Amino acid sequence: MTDLKNIVETLAKQALGNNSQSSQNSGLGGILGSVLGQLSGQTQQQQANPQQNTNTGLGGILSSVLNQFGNSSNTSATGAGKSTAQTLLIAVVPLILAWIQKQGGLQGALDKLKNAGLSTQVQSWVDPQQTNNHDVAKEQVEQLFDDQEVEQVAQQTQAPKQDVYSAISSVLPQIINSLTPQGDKTNSQEANQDIQNVLNLVSGFLKNKRALALLFYVSCKA
Repeated sequence: MTDLKNIVETLAKQALGNNSQSSQNSGLGGILGSVLGQLSGQTQQQQANPQQNTNTGLGGILSSVLNQFGNSSNTSATGAGKSTAQTLLIAVVPLILAWIQKQGGLQGALDKLKNAGLSTQVQSWVDPQQTNNHDVAKEQVEQLFDDQEVEQVAQQTQAPKQDVYSAISSVLPQIINSLTPQGDKTNSQEANQDIQNVLNLVSGFLKNKRALALLFYVSCKA
């Protein structure tokens, strides 16, 4: 088993500001429930159009998650209309996990990173004997991730695209590190399953929220 859920839980807690209510929830499920609940916003437009987020697959999951964060930033108490750095860190997690899956899983992603000239960085992320993850420049990240998908994150979180790339460069080493607790001996199949489990968990919460939005919409029409 990898440490992926632990790092996602940590990022989610940071997005929530480690408030006392969220910290009472146990496990990743409780934390994600809080982060999606507090960041969803549930705007009237979403309630009037509950079918708009019915896309399936990673694209649909990513779009739905980002909509949650976008709505939160729209109604932010700061009035700035911008996503916080903590919000961006959790918002890019589905993007990174989807990218890993697109490479064929963990091993394919590691090979892709090494072929992009990041062998030294990857070794520091994977090697359990190395306590510090080497940084990856956002310019290098720009060469790896789909610019349109990053632009989607930027638009829906109301953040500059360069800030999204910076968030990816910060979270990517943590994700790879969490997926390789045994270093090169890590079971890639287990890592890939953990990735899918986290995405399934996020998808499950979003489906529940869409169902509630649909019920609200129907009750308003009655």
